Amino acid sequence: MTWRAFLSSLLTLLASLAITGCGPKPKVTVAPTFKPATAQTVYIIPFTAALVPESFRETVFNDFVDLLNSHRRQTGATSFVILKEEVKDVDPVWLSGQHYISGDIWSYVEESGCCATNIRVKARAYLTEPGMRVPSVEIFLPMETFFDHDKSSVERERDRLAHDIARELARQITAPLALHPR
Repeated sequence: MTWRAFLSSLLTLLASLAITGCGPKPKVTVAPTFKPATAQTVYIIPFTAALVPESFRETVFNDFVDLLNSHRRQTGATSFVILKEEVKDVDPVWLSGQHYISGDIWSYVEESGCCATNIRVKARAYLTEPGMRVPSVEIFLPMETFFDHDKSSVERERDRLAHDIARELARQITAPLALHPR
């Protein structure tokens, strides 16, 4: 192992430890009046994204929906269904009578140097109850990954980060929906 490779690996390890140890944590806000949905369909509005690669947004959203449906037995929801229409085309009176999840992804930044890349992104998901004008549950999720180019590629890490975001958003939104909160 050359001195340069050793230093690169050491810097990558130290940066990874710093990011995971001191990085921003998810923030979950649940209204005190929130009541978990029971025996209901929860609609999911496709996430909005600003300056985020389309494939990244699609991976986050599709995985999120799949994970929610695979964990629906842990919640009071009978199903999670994607709202196929544009939100502006949905009857607001009908939508206000439903449980629905919306979200957004933004602040996507890739910083690459000669030997490593850091990818940062922020995501939010909201759960709105019937009759409520503001979400009852809000999840704010800042995530990042730092990797050495010798160990991985931007495409692989971007895809892994998208899956991680979907998994964490699903985990965080499932908790308040759980029939028996832990």
